[in-house]
Amino acid sequence: MNKYIFIILFINSISFSQTLKGTVTDSVGVVPFVSILIKEKNNLITQFTTTDNNGKYQILLKNNKDSLFVEVSNLSYEPNIIYLKDYTANNNQITVNFKLNARTTKLKEVIVEKKIPITIKKDTLTYNPENFKDGSEKVVEDLLKKLPGIKVEDNGEIKYRGKAIKKMLLDGDDLFDSQYTIGSKNINVEMIDKVQGIENYEENSLLKGISNSDDVALNLVLKKGKTDFSGNANLGYGYKNMYNSNINGLAINSKIKGFGVSSFNNVGQNSTPYNFDSDIISVENQKNKNLIAKELINQGNFYSFLDDSFHRLNNNFFTSLNILTKAYRKSNLKINTSFYSDKLKRVNENNSSITTNNDVFSIIENNSIKKKPTLFDFNFAYLNNEKEMFHWNYIGKFFYQKTNYNDISSNNSFVQENTVNTKSFLVNQNFSSTYKISDSIALTSNFTYTRSKAPQDLYLTPGTIIDLNNSIISKFQNSTFDKENINLNSSLFLTNKKIKFGLHTSFFKTSTSLISSLNDEFNNSIDKNYKNDNKYDLLHFKMNPVFIFNNKKYSFKIGLNTFYNNISFNNYIKKTKINEDDLLVSPSLTFIYRFNKKNNTSFKYSFNQILPEEDKLFDGIIQRNYRNFASNDFSLQYLKTHSYLINYNFNDYFNLKQFSINLTHDYRENNYFYKSIINQNISISNAYFANIGNKDYGINLSGETYLHPLRTTIQMSSNYSLSFDKNIINNSELRDILGKTFYSQLTARTGFNSKINFSNKISFINNSFEVKKTAIKNNFNSLTDQFKIMYRNNAKNFKVDFISNFISPDLNQNNNYVFLETEISHTPKNKKISYSLIGKNLTNNKTFETKSVSDYSSSISSHNLISRYLMLKVTFGF
Repeated sequence: MNKYIFIILFINSISFSQTLKGTVTDSVGVVPFVSILIKEKNNLITQFTTTDNNGKYQILLKNNKDSLFVEVSNLSYEPNIIYLKDYTANNNQITVNFKLNARTTKLKEVIVEKKIPITIKKDTLTYNPENFKDGSEKVVEDLLKKLPGIKVEDNGEIKYRGKAIKKMLLDGDDLFDSQYTIGSKNINVEMIDKVQGIENYEENSLLKGISNSDDVALNLVLKKGKTDFSGNANLGYGYKNMYNSNINGLAINSKIKGFGVSSFNNVGQNSTPYNFDSDIISVENQKNKNLIAKELINQGNFYSFLDDSFHRLNNNFFTSLNILTKAYRKSNLKINTSFYSDKLKRVNENNSSITTNNDVFSIIENNSIKKKPTLFDFNFAYLNNEKEMFHWNYIGKFFYQKTNYNDISSNNSFVQENTVNTKSFLVNQNFSSTYKISDSIALTSNFTYTRSKAPQDLYLTPGTIIDLNNSIISKFQNSTFDKENINLNSSLFLTNKKIKFGLHTSFFKTSTSLISSLNDEFNNSIDKNYKNDNKYDLLHFKMNPVFIFNNKKYSFKIGLNTFYNNISFNNYIKKTKINEDDLLVSPSLTFIYRFNKKNNTSFKYSFNQILPEEDKLFDGIIQRNYRNFASNDFSLQYLKTHSYLINYNFNDYFNLKQFSINLTHDYRENNYFYKSIINQNISISNAYFANIGNKDYGINLSGETYLHPLRTTIQMSSNYSLSFDKNIINNSELRDILGKTFYSQLTARTGFNSKINFSNKISFINNSFEVKKTAIKNNFNSLTDQFKIMYRNNAKNFKVDFISNFISPDLNQNNNYVFLETEISHTPKNKKISYSLIGKNLTNNKTFETKSVSDYSSSISSHNLISRYLMLKVTFGF
């Protein structure tokens, strides 16, 4: 009898074990974190759950559904109640989807005081962008520049809490890799709901909790309703055939993320990861700088103190497509491809006063330059994460670049036409894997093969006279660096509570060759002193154990980098060969002490021993442009540097207060110094190695605070550096050079609850050089001030930005500049289209002049500007 009662009760219990599931949405999309209440008829809550990030919920019912009703509860929505008896079960599952309506409540007048919109959870700090915007932001980069703790460098590199970010994620996925400036410079800021700063970021999911990553990353959280397909287009055309067009689209669903952009402009805009108009290294090239073959022949100076929109005369086309898709359940396929083409123009004038050994003379140069770069960049990645304990990745890259450069130069009235043709390519193949042995042990490996080549040709018409007798004329210079790398790395990670240990080993083989020849007007090599035919082979094996101890109050990290090098250098011109074997040790130490959650201090020391780079290993003279030549006194000595850093940080993000101070010191036991020969016709720079010490000191301060009574945010950044260097000019004795640089910037930005707000940014620079035991001293001071007025009439969807830039390139001279620009925008009600009228360089400055100094020269330089123009721009979203 008891047996049958048990069976009946068991069957009855099964009949009640039904699963209730479904999705909660509103008029925009899914609604996460909504309360799902299971109640009896007496209003007693018997069970409870919430929806997940995707608005889904699931719960196993404990009682018969006929006695239950379900209530969906959230303060932002009207309650939604259903009786379960009205729904039938299918295979013991009941599916109920809810669509919520926004709650409408009539309230008495309430004064809401703005609070600092920042939250912190573990290693993630989340910004609410709406509280930092002033309405002038167009793309993500504009927003990031206004968030505390985030800095955007001139090359687009993003730093979070003083560190360069490893990744910029899009809803948690790495769509762009090191080319994240495609996203930061082009994604419409209106698509972003939150910005998250992540410390201790580990992109390898199997290493989380095992490795001790000190990387940082940013995650852009997209707004709901922007996650199917959305885009933005800007079409602008102005007076004197000025144009600026950009179209981009973002597509996201459960299986794919994609971002595409195309832009075309001649107003100086560069919303790409590539840079051809200054010596500023792009984020992409910084990552690959040890893999890319060197380019020795110069291709013009397009740098300016001003913003690109005032001076960068261009004709740029750029298009990029970036796709990340789920190939299988846990694996991703990623493709990034870009095409870039530009036509840059510039007119430079430079007047330099040279002081050497009581000799003073002038060099006057004029350059009318044109540069046409074209490139194709293709990246492919497959990330296989199907197995729980073993992941592997493949990343491939192909990069091709062609640059044509032309310069009509006047060197002290001697006129020449100079043409440089450069073709370079890079092929990079990378395979990596991770095996998680246990929750505390993991093993990684990485194999990389890279091939890079950079042939260059310089043609001069007429040639350059390079001797006092006017008998030797250089006409044609070719130079080709060819570089191949094979690299194999592996790491073993061990962790035990507060202690982490890593053993990192690597083996790489690099082979670099340089072939160059400077030919005369008959296209014959001048002589062997103007030729290079070198091959440099390096076999490197490294073992670096790293020990880390970390607790709430303090942590320290000790590394002992031990490496063996086998070096072979062949000079086929001089028929010499050098072989060396070296075993070296380079220690490092990091110590961090945390006073509390807001205050910490750290100390870092490292001793580095590195071989000179390839551009210091050739000894045949190479002509770099119409008047400049370079060579080296060959040496394979290691460059030894002791680096010290003391840092203090205070971060109170909730009250928008932060302060940081860094003290740095670098002492080099030896270094490359320069012997220079300068006259009115040519300049020769010869680098030579010497066991002579030199040193640098620096102090950096940065801070930010929000003054609530004034509704104003204040930002400050300053640095002061001292450098002790040495050189030889025109056969002088070895000279001791003291260099001093001071830079300071102060920004104030108001946040009044009114239609008008202001911002002001003032910057000051002082540079000075002094040759010890002589009377030679050069210095200059410059000042800039940018004042901005922002008018916003939200009721009429009307806004005005007016910007004034005051620039004094040299405070000792009366050559001040004022640049005015404005943008007036209007968006008709209930329309996605907005109209803007843009005015640039309204004061119509034609040229811009600056001063620069060194230990032997003082120079006045000028360049032309983009003429004043007015542009009508139409912007619409889709």
